[in-house]
Amino acid sequence: MRRHILWSIALAAILAPTYFAAAQGPHAGTELTAFVVADRFAGALQALAPRFQDETGIRLNIVPQGYPELYQRAIADFVGGTAEGDLYSVDIMWSGEWAQASHLVDLAPLIARHADEIDVDDIMPVMWNLGGWGAQQIAFPLAGYAGVLSHNREVFEAEGIAVPTTTAEWQEVAARLTADGRHGIVMNGARGAPVAQDWMYYMLAHGGRLLDADGRPTINAPENVAALEFFASMFAYAPPGASSYAWGDRELAFRDGRAMMQMGWSTGVRSHNIPEMSQVVGKTAIGELPMLAGVPQANPFGGWGIGINRRSPHQEAAWSFILWLSQPEIRKEFVRLGGEPIRRSTLTDPDILAEFPWYVNVLKSFETGNGNFRPRIPQYSRMQETLGLVVNQVVIGELSAQEALDRAQAQLAPLFR
Repeated sequence: MRRHILWSIALAAILAPTYFAAAQGPHAGTELTAFVVADRFAGALQALAPRFQDETGIRLNIVPQGYPELYQRAIADFVGGTAEGDLYSVDIMWSGEWAQASHLVDLAPLIARHADEIDVDDIMPVMWNLGGWGAQQIAFPLAGYAGVLSHNREVFEAEGIAVPTTTAEWQEVAARLTADGRHGIVMNGARGAPVAQDWMYYMLAHGGRLLDADGRPTINAPENVAALEFFASMFAYAPPGASSYAWGDRELAFRDGRAMMQMGWSTGVRSHNIPEMSQVVGKTAIGELPMLAGVPQANPFGGWGIGINRRSPHQEAAWSFILWLSQPEIRKEFVRLGGEPIRRSTLTDPDILAEFPWYVNVLKSFETGNGNFRPRIPQYSRMQETLGLVVNQVVIGELSAQEALDRAQAQLAPLFR
């Protein structure tokens, strides 16, 4: 018996390294770096990284970056060929630019190979659109953001005010709720991406668009001019200094009870209900984008994918992370930790809905959302840069809406020849 025990111990010692290496997978010992935008889902990825390492043996370093910093780092990495990042979070509007430049691996063959494992039909179609470009899929769905009108339900009910559904009602309500240190609405006014992207909600509400049916710029179309005039006029009901607000400032003004409405992404709704962050816990609700009378309802949609650097030496290990993260149970944990959904099964899961009841309303935007109101084209970054300057100049009174968009049209049209 003693001899048998000693033999078993010796055999276990011989087999243990092989067993644990097999249990952890073929890429054990690899180290990956993922640069991601510093949205809430970055913390969720950081929280999941140790579990991924335990299960696969792959170490994953999550590096959060500010929005402009992420884009600049990525471009420098891609153009320089330095492969500092194996994985990058990909904003919906970057997909055309990055696909055309072949910065990222086309995931379409890998997705097709693992279609059953991924359960591709459970992932909402609008999410596949995020990272799609022609026949390529340069980013895998990571976090879906529905555009919603957050409002202070307690104040609306106390004042007997209905949630606005038209732009005229929207302005009337904003004006009515601006009094005694309270402000009817808050928007992003800061130059660059913040003001450009916020104005695009209002452009959509007015039936405007940045490209015509042939893909040519239509920046100074009458609908867009009207939308910009309306957008600038709404700053009269926003907190002082809103002309320099970016996303964090806008959210803070709503969470601390200064602003009664904001048009923003559904990812912010979670923070409205965290006592340590918000003074309006349990007092808010969400609705749809108010539309100009006669313009069909539109639901803006955005979000993030995750892509693999084409120059990464660890592409197979990076794909194994994407595949691991796609699992339904991991996706549920990702949402609980601060991420946003991509799967219908997550959006309809009873346990998730008990924690995040607003997903009932968010689901509609996932089903009908317009993910192309901000064009996912290679020229988008230049377009946003140009609009980010002139829209701010209208907000602060330096240009009229017509002058601003005429200027933008003249600057951007040559990019489409």
